[in-house]
Amino acid sequence: MSSRVPIIREEDLSEKIEVLQPSKTSQPTEIQEPPITTPPSIFSPVIQISEKNKNDVITMLDSFNGFVGFELRDLNSNQILIEYNSQKLFVPASLSKLFTALVALESLGNNYRFETHVYITGDITPNFMGNIYIKGFGDPVLTSVQYKEILKKITIEKGINKIYGDIIFDYSFLKEEGFGRGWMWDDPQPQIASLNIWQTNYESFKYKTDLEIKDYITYLTTIYLQELGITFYGEIKYEKVPVNSNLIYTHYSPPLIDITKQMLETSDNQIAEQLFRNLGSIYGEGTIDSSENHYKNVIEKTLGYQSDKYIIKDGCGLSMYNLTSPKMVNDTIFYLYKKYDDKFLDLLASPYEESTIKNRFSFEIWAKTGTLYYDSAISGILKTKKGNSYLFTLMENNFAFNNRRAKEFENSIIQYIYENL
Repeated sequence: MSSRVPIIREEDLSEKIEVLQPSKTSQPTEIQEPPITTPPSIFSPVIQISEKNKNDVITMLDSFNGFVGFELRDLNSNQILIEYNSQKLFVPASLSKLFTALVALESLGNNYRFETHVYITGDITPNFMGNIYIKGFGDPVLTSVQYKEILKKITIEKGINKIYGDIIFDYSFLKEEGFGRGWMWDDPQPQIASLNIWQTNYESFKYKTDLEIKDYITYLTTIYLQELGITFYGEIKYEKVPVNSNLIYTHYSPPLIDITKQMLETSDNQIAEQLFRNLGSIYGEGTIDSSENHYKNVIEKTLGYQSDKYIIKDGCGLSMYNLTSPKMVNDTIFYLYKKYDDKFLDLLASPYEESTIKNRFSFEIWAKTGTLYYDSAISGILKTKKGNSYLFTLMENNFAFNNRRAKEFENSIIQYIYENL
């Protein structure tokens, strides 16, 4: 049991504060720069802010008893209107998921689907004498219900009633599984594996190691086969799929754009970290180093940032090693908005749906939040009472009080902008 006070999840705060073998159907895409021109928008022309309004915001930022950074831009022109420590480095917490969205979508494309393959050796008969091989390619959202359906399709729907051979799992897609770098040992952590079962953020399973994930999937396999009426006489083993096996079934994940939406709206750590690791396998050796290197390449190509200007060690933002600036986060959001236009807004959290900012605001805002023990952040796009639209990032580190107070501080800044700018 952790000796620390349990971390307040972002979902809680919203209520209380006012290598993968690329799919033949979905190949990774070449990274392409979006057009330089700003897309058609519902938002207003270039905005001017009075000195009084600027000073009011700066005074509010000065009042925070901790390390704070802020940058406000006109969404249409990308002009910086207010900045405060905007190029300093902060622990971004779950704002890191914005970089995961950027790198994943730029690398693989909106319609990419992750696959889970099932192979067999031997002929299919009611009394199946061969082996069944299940190989995962990092599906970030494979549920237990879907896994049971996979087992049904490869047994009952194939006419198999009894299995005398073995069921063998191939976890070779990722070379480095389990804990991320810079994660706190006593935090609930999403453990990552080549074949994984998606869990909600509240599952105690998230304290487990990747070895226990494999035990969990073994348990589900035996239980589901019993429920399906399949008699299994063999053993569960872990080996690579042999070359003489035959592919009999492929399960496809939803499109990457839908996975990204789920990740950003609910700040899902398991999805984000699985994407981070998958990219290291698709574009490298399947190690965390490979993931980091791919992020560096894409971020330099899309945003122009050299790797000595930031640190990103994971995809979900649990790492205390991560360091990014409000400016870099704003650059990321502007890049994605410029490329996807209003479709990007649908990927972010809003107050009117199940998300990390549900009921937190009563006006139009699309945002990504971040929360660790003594770090908080919010970034996104805001439409004010005057009809003006802004891009903003607000980050706070190194405060010695409950992070709900940090959220209230964020709310006061955002509310002021909504009312006055």
